[in-house]
Amino acid sequence: MNDFASIFKNLSDINKTAINAYRSGREFKNLSNNPFVLIDKRVCPTILASICNKLFACELFLKSIIIINKNFLQKGHKISYLIKESGIEEILEKELVKYNLKNEIAKIDNAFQIWQYSYEYDNLTINSGFLNDLCQSLEKICRQEIQKNYQLNMLDSFI
Repeated sequence: MNDFASIFKNLSDINKTAINAYRSGREFKNLSNNPFVLIDKRVCPTILASICNKLFACELFLKSIIIINKNFLQKGHKISYLIKESGIEEILEKELVKYNLKNEIAKIDNAFQIWQYSYEYDNLTINSGFLNDLCQSLEKICRQEIQKNYQLNMLDSFI
């Protein structure tokens, strides 16, 4: 881990947009881990919000990786395109070996847009196990890219 002085010495080399995308992704991921809330002593579901937050977190982690590696802010929500642009397909294949990655990605490719407007659909399904594992892997890969490119440990960082 870098000390205080070396972090600030290298601060100009750190793409703050990439760091902010990672941190935002982490916040949305953390929120997505609670599919229920307590309101007036009653347990209430927040499953739709949980799914949308997790999908958005995946998107933000991918965009952070793209910014780090290409110095470009990629627009859009399509997961397959963001994975392609990030260049981490092989890493994901190794991380998510228990899934048929192409099939699972195809199922969630436009899920963020769909789940935002879930009230327009009679029936929606999602492989929450895959989504959880994908999000976890993307956060890990993103954190590793930040460490590799900026020598910044996001688990210990205050930046």
